[in-house]
Amino acid sequence: MSFIVHQLGSSYIPLTVRQEALDRAFADPGIPDAIHSTKSFWMKEPHPDVASVQSENLPKFADYVIIGSGITGASVAQALLEDLETASPSEAQSSSHAKVIMLEARDSCSGATGRNGGHILETGEEYAMLKERLGKEEAIKIHKLRISHLEALIKSAENLGLTEETQVRKVRFLSVYFHQEAWEDIRKDIELFMAEMPDDSKGWGFVETDELAKEFGIPNAAGAITGIAGAMWPYKFVTGLLAHLRKQFTSDFLLETNTSVSEIRGGNDYYEVMTPRGTIKTKHVIHCTNAHIGHLVPGIKGCIFPIVGQMSAQPPGDKFKPQSDHSWIFNYDHGFDYLTQLPVTAASNGEMMMGGGYAQTQGGGIHETGVSNDAELNMYANIHLRGVLGAVFAPENWGAVNGPAVSAMWTGNMGFSTDGLPWVGKLPASLTERNPTPTHGAEWAAAAFSGEGMVHAWLSGKALAHMIRAGEAGESADVAMAVVVPEWFPDAMVITEERLARSRLARDAQEESDRVL
Repeated sequence: MSFIVHQLGSSYIPLTVRQEALDRAFADPGIPDAIHSTKSFWMKEPHPDVASVQSENLPKFADYVIIGSGITGASVAQALLEDLETASPSEAQSSSHAKVIMLEARDSCSGATGRNGGHILETGEEYAMLKERLGKEEAIKIHKLRISHLEALIKSAENLGLTEETQVRKVRFLSVYFHQEAWEDIRKDIELFMAEMPDDSKGWGFVETDELAKEFGIPNAAGAITGIAGAMWPYKFVTGLLAHLRKQFTSDFLLETNTSVSEIRGGNDYYEVMTPRGTIKTKHVIHCTNAHIGHLVPGIKGCIFPIVGQMSAQPPGDKFKPQSDHSWIFNYDHGFDYLTQLPVTAASNGEMMMGGGYAQTQGGGIHETGVSNDAELNMYANIHLRGVLGAVFAPENWGAVNGPAVSAMWTGNMGFSTDGLPWVGKLPASLTERNPTPTHGAEWAAAAFSGEGMVHAWLSGKALAHMIRAGEAGESADVAMAVVVPEWFPDAMVITEERLARSRLARDAQEESDRVL
């Protein structure tokens, strides 16, 4: 998705339009709107136990406050609670208050995780680019992290007894190209990926034009990459996990929905997390707010910015062969779309979960940059998404749809970073614009998954929890908390002052053009 940043510096887009997009990218993304939002298919059946839940009185203290209840926040919460359970008896019994409180501005998992495409997908298409930019070792580490999400999420769902409910499954992906030149270029990149990561790319290969038409019902493509990926119902996974954590850690974990954070204040001993229901004092504030992180971490604006995307659930055509064991990406001259098909179960009826259309919106998508609300549908994306499936699979393979052509359509906000990688780690005061609590805690974040949260967020959350707990273990009265990064986690994703200095967008559109060049 690096083309999004390039748009901000593109001379092909009017300077005034680019400046307006930059102004939005640097604006306060605000708090998620609890009243106005489009209705996601994934959330059509709210979880009965955790969708909307509050304590009678908001607690005044917690060891850790997590802001955000999506897949990242849930991952951090699980890792912290499980690590605390195995801690020394003195630490485990050190406080009478809840150890972890999760705050959510709306209902549980109502942000990006409850609105995404349900893909657990890494194709390897960025390997060559990342190798050139970061070096072979770091490119390999990034791709190992992404690919390992598939087994990690499958195992986690299994351990929670959620395999059937979440519909988590392995699929064969097809990343389809319709332009010959682009197909030839990406094929070379994938050949490099397969050569340098042979174990991780087992099962990867190429599908040529004739086979795509004959075996997969896509008659007008130049070629496709194929490999192993996954798909799942993300809302059911996260809410199922939150319900499990509330049951397993009854006194140590509290979930407080419809409790937005209005302000954070630094103090001598604690941070004060202020909400309309009261103030919580805590040693650690953990930001898992992705597109909205700039609201409470103002210094990160210009490094992370929101983008609105669009998704749909559509019934299949009457000639379409059921393929819930596949997922697809359709790569065009400008932009791409993504697709999975749900299995036929009590909860789903073979719906085509179709998302994208960003590049087909006004100005090639630049008007969606910096948008932090999910209350409206984009007309151009709506038109595009309604027409893709019959065109790509062709009438002879798609047929006609009986009844309404679209079951649901909604939008969601994603946090994008200027360098295309997540930002994970300890937040310096230059970003929070608050005085840190000396030696007693810190503010932390895992955000900016740039539309690829299902292959970044879960293990980024685990890495962040490791950093927090390892930092506490090495903390002393005279030394500020250090950041201990897990060996398996890519350095390129860690928050540092050096990364901040080289990543921030220019505030002026003409300066951004010069920066991109």
